[in-house]
Amino acid sequence: MDNERYEQGKAIALSVLGKSGGERIEQLSEISPMHGRAIFEYCYGTVWAQPNLSIKIKEFILIAVCASQGEYDGVERQVRGALNKGATQDEIIEAITTCAPYIGYPRTNASLRTAQEVFDQWDEKDDWKAV
Repeated sequence: MDNERYEQGKAIALSVLGKSGGERIEQLSEISPMHGRAIFEYCYGTVWAQPNLSIKIKEFILIAVCASQGEYDGVERQVRGALNKGATQDEIIEAITTCAPYIGYPRTNASLRTAQEVFDQWDEKDDWKAV
């Protein structure tokens, strides 16, 4: 395994997910060390480290992907990441509402509600902030 890529990936993950997200990956590492390491090394250290799109844009893409799959825990996680990377609430809302014609109103509505829950709690949740 590549320690440099692992460390780079861990730094990227913490800058997006905050302390609580890093702890969740570490919990997975306790169950399967290989799986937790793969998340840091491959997902963040390889895929997220690609230079052509900003992490903010990648967050918008993943918000849309999670919304389209009805994966609202993922929507929550990616909304937090987008906020950590400088996205505004209006940009996040637009990323979600742009999906409506393609994923349907029920998934769009649920994703908007999920985003609003993050917005409402953002100032109180220091462990969501970038590390």
